[in-house]
Amino acid sequence: MKRRISVTIVAGLAASSLALSACSRSDGGVAGPAGAEKASPWVRPPMIDGVMRDGPVLIVRGAADPNARVVLRAADVAAVAVNADAAGRFELRLPPLQGDVRLTPEVQVGEDAAISPETLVVIQGGAGPVALIAAGQPTVRLDGSGVLNAVDSDGSTLVVSGPAGPKAPIVTIGGAEANAAPAPQGQWRAMVGRAGGVAITVDGQTFDYPGDAGNGGFTISRAGQGWRIVWHVAPGGHQSAWLPDRAGR
Repeated sequence: MKRRISVTIVAGLAASSLALSACSRSDGGVAGPAGAEKASPWVRPPMIDGVMRDGPVLIVRGAADPNARVVLRAADVAAVAVNADAAGRFELRLPPLQGDVRLTPEVQVGEDAAISPETLVVIQGGAGPVALIAAGQPTVRLDGSGVLNAVDSDGSTLVVSGPAGPKAPIVTIGGAEANAAPAPQGQWRAMVGRAGGVAITVDGQTFDYPGDAGNGGFTISRAGQGWRIVWHVAPGGHQSAWLPDRAGR
């Protein structure tokens, strides 16, 4: 029988180059709340690795230290918390969400917190894409499946990513073949130094990437046949992630 995890509701997102960070997502991040740098270096922030739907509820799964207190916080939404089990696994059941929501994962340590460098973005209450974003890191897509998950850009470099299969996909960007290399989280990634809209083909499926859109703040909007997330990256830069529509949406 699958172990049920009790959930409670409790009160109440320094950039690195995208090009240099394309092979790892462990050291970059969207700026966290003030005081995040004071968290204990011995406490591991939570790592989200899956999302599933149960009717209107999103179940967020991941790993942390054994028995750690894991919390997801968002502006204008009550925080959701749960204790990881003895193996460090956790499941958080989010209440039905409205609109676009950004959630910050953290582990509570007394009055302090170990805050994840990643931000969980839920678009249109989960009817749209669900993804993990972090400054200087390629986006990790958590909803559905498709040959192309995301296209990240910092205005000069594109990082294209998708789910890994038994063999490397054939990827072309603007008609030129790009090397799809294995990447963490069961993905492949291809990187090219360019900006602007371009056709991206993965194993015969073509996507019209609409290009980057620099912005000083955080925005989520429709862009071509997909969604574009743009956020500020200090000092004075930005990063964007384009998430193509899944089939049937």
